[in-house]
Parts: sequence; structure tokens; C-alpha cells
Amino acid sequence: MYKTIFKRPNLIHLCCVCFSFFISSINAQDSLKLVFPKDYGKWESLTNYAISNDGNWIKYQVNTNHGDKATFLYNTITESTRKFNNTASSMFSDTESSKWFSYSHVPTGKEAKRIEKEKQKNKEPNKTSLINLHTNDSILLEDFVDFKFSNSGKFLAIKREKDKNQTLILKNLNTQKDVVFGNVKDFKWHPETEILAMNIETSDKKGNSIQLYDAIKKTLNVLDQHQVEYSNLMWFEKNNNLFVRRKVENKDYEEHSFELLIWKDLETKKSSLHIFSQNDFENFPLETRILSDRISISDNGSSIFFKIFSWNKKNVPNDIKERDSTLKDINGIESPDLEIWNSKDVVIIPAQKRSRMKDIESPQNAVWHVDKNTFVQLSDSLVEDVKIQQNNQVMLGLDGTPYDFDAMFGRPAYDAYTVNVLTGSRAKVLKNISKTWDVSPNNRFFVYLNDNHLYLFDINSSNSKNLTKNINATFINFDDDHPLPQKAAYGFAGWSKDSKSFFIYSEFDVWQVYTNNGDIRRITNGKEENIVYRILVLDQDQQYIDTKNIVYFSLFGKYTKKTGFASGVIGKGIKTLLYEDVSNARLTKAKYTNKMIFVKQSYEQSPNVFLTNGSFANTLQISNTNPFQKDYAWSKAELISYKNALGKEAQGILYYPADYTKGKKYPMITYIYEKLSRGLHRYKTPSKTDYYNTTVWTQNGYFVLNPDIDFIAGNPGVSSVKTLENAVASVLDLGDVDPKKIGLIGHSWGGYQAGYVPTQTNIFAASVAGAGLTNLISMNLAITPAFGGRPENDHFEVGQERMATAPWVSPENYIKNSSVMQIEKLNTPILFEVGDNDQNVNWAQGIEYYNAARRAAKPFVLLVYAKEGHGLKNDKNRIDYQQRILKWFGYFLKGEKAEDWIVKGIPYAEQQRRLKNKTL
Repeated sequence: MYKTIFKRPNLIHLCCVCFSFFISSINAQDSLKLVFPKDYGKWESLTNYAISNDGNWIKYQVNTNHGDKATFLYNTITESTRKFNNTASSMFSDTESSKWFSYSHVPTGKEAKRIEKEKQKNKEPNKTSLINLHTNDSILLEDFVDFKFSNSGKFLAIKREKDKNQTLILKNLNTQKDVVFGNVKDFKWHPETEILAMNIETSDKKGNSIQLYDAIKKTLNVLDQHQVEYSNLMWFEKNNNLFVRRKVENKDYEEHSFELLIWKDLETKKSSLHIFSQNDFENFPLETRILSDRISISDNGSSIFFKIFSWNKKNVPNDIKERDSTLKDINGIESPDLEIWNSKDVVIIPAQKRSRMKDIESPQNAVWHVDKNTFVQLSDSLVEDVKIQQNNQVMLGLDGTPYDFDAMFGRPAYDAYTVNVLTGSRAKVLKNISKTWDVSPNNRFFVYLNDNHLYLFDINSSNSKNLTKNINATFINFDDDHPLPQKAAYGFAGWSKDSKSFFIYSEFDVWQVYTNNGDIRRITNGKEENIVYRILVLDQDQQYIDTKNIVYFSLFGKYTKKTGFASGVIGKGIKTLLYEDVSNARLTKAKYTNKMIFVKQSYEQSPNVFLTNGSFANTLQISNTNPFQKDYAWSKAELISYKNALGKEAQGILYYPADYTKGKKYPMITYIYEKLSRGLHRYKTPSKTDYYNTTVWTQNGYFVLNPDIDFIAGNPGVSSVKTLENAVASVLDLGDVDPKKIGLIGHSWGGYQAGYVPTQTNIFAASVAGAGLTNLISMNLAITPAFGGRPENDHFEVGQERMATAPWVSPENYIKNSSVMQIEKLNTPILFEVGDNDQNVNWAQGIEYYNAARRAAKPFVLLVYAKEGHGLKNDKNRIDYQQRILKWFGYFLKGEKAEDWIVKGIPYAEQQRRLKNKTL
């Protein structure tokens, strides 16, 4: 079969090799043209790709920068492709045969912009086309809100809404006959049969019900009918049970609760209804309600897990008012608009206000054992966090309360409890640990992290075994430069189904550990070649690692950035399938065959979908994005090495100018954040709205450097300076960059560095800083809305800023690493961008730097974009910022004529007039 499908692999491979050679030799081909802004719009991006369950079809979507969208459908049997212009959001029906294919009709990019500008988004009815992949018949759906196929694909349910009327049309696709149901709020097909469950809701609630329609027998049954709201209708696929929530309201209480209903074995004569009402259980906590959070159910349908939370009464009883004189309105004075913040607050008031429950209390996990009709509360104020494993009898609960103070500042720890799902009993098994992973399927073991080692805990014997103590491998990421008391482990991959073993990661390899004796063996050989192996989960329903069948792995070269895939049966050897100097990623397998797809790209090679089989014996390129790139001069990307501030080897990416000619000196833009070298093979389309666009810069004649930066705790700015000096020196040694024409640019944390570094070194001729921090003391003591209203303390001490201590403990470090406090040393012109609605880094940080620069008479321009946040969202502002960056660097790095806003102040009124006339 595959010989027929993949009859041209060698030709495709040869084309790819030739294409790569062609791109790497662009400097010798003067006939190629540069990419100008007028060309940006046609550049394409690849998205929404998938392979059908039967492996016979591949679909993908190509979007242009103009906003045009097209869907492609490829037949893996006939090797033919169909294109559907102005379409998006395509899907295969989720059946074994993947019989149906659907796509939505969308306007052209130009029309979409007009509609958005005129606020006409909802005036055009939805249009979706459905194609029968077996017969090629098609159906056009218009003015609908939802549709779903039955499991066999013989029936189609279409929901429409008009003037609050909700109608469901059930179409027999063989006979083309329709059955219409009114007032359908929600509907779900049985996962294996032609039975349709419907949630019926009428305006007076009298007709509210859950109904079941058998499309084959044409019978309709009312399963439940009450004058209440139903919600969360769902079939549980692994046990075919039907579930729904029934709303419960109490006039004395705020909010509402729910009753839980589940029908078991509906397709048989043994069907049964089970109802959970909290009033029926004496152990259900008083003044507590069931939340509308996600429901999960065990595979056998016997246990339903949900969340509960306190249920507040609407009014305070009169007798309590009389006892508490502080509640009396004695003088008729209105209640104040007041918040009381206490330094003992574990969760500060702004964070409580922004939390989902507007409270410090967290929702608690609970379970209803359906067959036994028992209720068990799994978590509470003691065991706060229980990770639900719906098929286990024993789960783990964590209590961080004893370590609250350290946790407030980014250093959490926990006591671990085992929790019995059937009884709710719990036992404390560990104290002051860092992290735990899932309990084994047989309820006996779990793995945890502490003291820089991984341990196996035996629940039956209450014994721990150190798994990594005497192993010649690194299981903890000591390269992480965040000053945490416990560095993160490389990870836990998962359990085998029989609980006889589990899998953990070292820096490079995958290890299998046996539970009977704790023996550990390495199943990959990554360390020898500095290749990182990680297990790929290709079946999203797979809960455990299959130790008897083929397992797939991703491969990543730590220093080469090569990528690929490997596979093998555990214990029988792992074979490399593909390993190339490009990015190979997103491996996806057809559900019922061994056909697979993946995406390949590099900086020189546009992303494309490739088809292969399980052995990767052959690969076939399916898509062909940006074929016109061959007509343009293009950059190339290569790795460079240097020493970072810690004295360790580091890497960066160096992108060449698209018009590169050896022997010529070029300007260079240095773009910074943290670790960027992993992006060596990321393709970057030119765009007018992407203001930090590498391809735009290389097309404008710049080298671009993306260096990896590690930070020294307490001195993030100082360490960035040293690393950048070394990285830039490494590039200068190559002889292509003019040392007097180097620019620096970064955003957010990169913006902090782009603002700070020029105060400590003069190697940059100009800098651009977007949304950066400038005063580490004031920012440390701020509250950040984007972080849920939490204070910055933990983020500053052990997070991205890595300051390790509070400002009053080491004020010299905060001053030494703050741009505004080093302003006298600034000799580099800075362009600083802020949005006046930034919820992440308050734009006052930009104002502080502006005021400091102004007072110290330093060259500084502040761009303030109205109603913008941490990143610019408005296209007009994105385009403007990109152009101002180019003009800024054009003047300082290329010697181009300066626009007046760069070199002098312009009065506000004149600014507004010229902006309106597009002359500024």
C-alpha cells in the first residue's frame, strides 16, 4: 500500500536538498530581489493541519498576511489536492471512516478588514460547507450556530437560533428527510449509536426537559422534566453514560447549586437513572454548593468528580445584627467604600478580588460514587489540593499551609497526604517536599522531588527510595538560573499500565524504573551525542506508556538544534527515524492506521506538512507554502558561540543580511530576551505588523543577533551586559559587522535589558526598549494586574528578575541594576515604547526613565501608544512602531537622514495635526 502512496520520495528529498543549497548560496545570485513592504502581504503561514482518522485525507490551512485564507484537502490514496478559497476552521468528522469534511466560508482579507472597521461582524450569516469524502456530495449550511454528525455519519443535527427561538433540524443524509425539534438548548450524539440527547428549554420553563431521540427507530423519550435549567449535557465515551446538571436555587442564598443526573446503559434494557442531591447526604457540608466546573468520571462510570464551594446567604439574620453593634447604622451614615489590607494577608485583597471566587477560599474536590450512592469530600482547608486521577482509589493531596510565608514570595513547599477516594480518609506521608507526580494505577507508588533527587514512595510500606543518587546522569535542571531553593526536575514521563515500571527524564535521556526493586535503566542513548530524547504521546486518550508496543520519541540536539523522531519497543532498542538540521515537529498519527504527518521548517525553508508512515521509510511533502520565496534574496541563520557572564559556553543565532556580500561591513541589530537559540530553525515571514521582525531587518541590510543570556542572581542587568559584550565580540571576530553600527532591542524583560545595558557599556550605537522595567525598587513593590492582582515580590526574587532578596536587604543590587539609577552613565540614544494601559509592566516605568533622562540631559524618546497594553494590538500602532524602529536604527546605524521627532521635541498640537495628516 505504501509503495503506491509514496512513489516520489527520492525526488522530493532531492528537491529539498537542492532548495537548501540554493538558499545558502543566495549571496552569489545577484538576480534575486529583496523583499519590500509591498511584498509582505502575500507571504503565507501554515495552520490548522490534521490527518483523518482513516489516514486517507490530510487538511491544512494557508493564511496570507493580507488576511486571505484557503483550505487544502489532500487525498493520500490518489495524491490529489483540492483548494477551497476564502475558507477556514475545517474539520474531519470524528468517526473511524472520517466520512465528512467541513469548512467555514470567510470573507477575503480586504473584506474582513472593511467589516471589522465598520463593525459589521454579525450581519452575515454563518456559512459552512460539508463534503462527503466517500461520494463527494456536499451540503451548504447557512445561518446556524452548531452542527454535529452522528457516529456513522448517516445523520446530521443542525442547530439554528432566531429571535431567541432555538431549533434543531435532524437530517437523514440518505433519504434527505428532516425531523425538526423546537427549543433545543443543547444536543449531543451517543458516541456509538444513532441516539441523540437533547436539552429542551422553553421560555416559561414548563417544557424544560432532557429528551432522547433514536434516529433509527424514530422514537422520542423524555428522560427528565422539571421547571429548572439543565446544563452540561454530555456522553462519557468510555462508558456511554449520559450526564446532565440540574440547577438548584434557594431564595435565601446567593448564586445556585446543582443536582447531578446520570443515566447508565441507556441503549439497553438495564438502563437506570441516578440522581445526586446534596440534601440527601448528611456528610455534605452545610452552606456549600456544587460549582459548574468541569465534571470528570471514571472509565467504569462508577465515580463522578466535581467541585464544591461555600454557599453564602443573601442577608444577615436580625439576631446577629442585634448581637453585633458594629453592623448597626446608628447615625444613618452610608457604608464607606473601603478595603482593609493587612500585612498578614496570604493572598492580598486585589488578588482576592480578581480570583474566580472573589475569595481566599478555593473550590474543593469531591466525588459521588454512583453505584454505592455515597458522597466523599476529597479536599478541604487542610488538604487543599487533590489531583484527580479518576480511575484511582488513592490520590495525592498537598498542604502548603505550613509554608505559606515562603510561598508568598515564590518558594512553595508542601506536606503530602494520601487520600482514599472511597472513604475520604487521608494520611500524611511526607513533609516539606517540592513536587509530586501521579499515583501508580495500582494505587501503591508515587514519585516526588526533594533535595535535588527523585524518590519513589511506597504507600504500603511508607518507605522512600532515592532513585537518582548514584546514577551518572543529571535529573535536575541545574542550568536554570532562577534562584530557587529547589531546581526543577527534567520530568516524569508516566506510568506503565501494569504499574511495574514508570519513566523519568534526565537531561538527555529517558529512563525506566521498576517498582519492585527500584532498579533503573536507560532506554535511550542521548547523552553520548548530546541529543535530548522525550516520549511523544500520539494518542490523546492514552493514559499510560505502552511498554509492549512501539513508542515514539522527539529528538533535539542541545548544541546543534537538529530535530527529529525515533521509535522502538521499550527494552528492545530505539531507532532514529529522522534527524535533520531543520525543525521537525508536531508529529500526528491517524487514529486507525500507521500514517502520520509532521511539520518541517527552517529559517530558510517555509513550514510544510509532510506525510510518512510509522517506520519513516518514506516521506512526502504535502503542502507548498511561499513557493515564490525562490524569487527573492533571503537570509541565512547560523549558530555562534561565546562565554556568558557565568563563564559558561553559550550560543546565539546570527542572521545574515539578505543582500550579504562577503568583505562588506554591515550594521547589526541585537535582539534580546532570555534563551533564543532554540529558534534557529523557526521560519519568520516578513510582516508590516510584526514590529520585532527578523526578516524585515535582514531585508533592510542588517545582521541580526539573538544571543542566549543567563543571569546572575541579584545582578540580572550586570550579567546581561557582560554576556552581550562577549556575544557581540564573537560576531565582530567574524569580520562582517561594523563595530560602530550595532543596535540593541528588546521587549518586556528584553526591554529591561535594552534600557539598562546602554548605561553600562558603549558598544551599542542606539537602543530600542519596549515595555521594559526601569526602576527595580518601585516595580518590586508594585501589584501587577496581569498576574491576577498579585504583588511582584515572588516574580522579582525567584522569577524572571532573579533578584533573590527584597530591596531593603540588598539595596545596592537594586540600585546597581536599575536603569533610572544609572542614568548618568547613559551615552546611548534610547527609543522607549509603552502602552498606557499596560497591565503587566506599568507604563510609569517608562515615565520614570523619561523623567530621569530629561533631568540628566540624555538622548531619549518615549513613544506612548494610547489604549494599548503590554504588546501593541492595533494594526495601525503596530505598523507605526515597526517603522519608527527602522527609522531610529536607520539614522543611528546607517547614517540615514533623521526624522525630526528623533532629534527634537515636537509640540503636542503639531504632533496630532501631523499624525492626522500622516506626516509624522
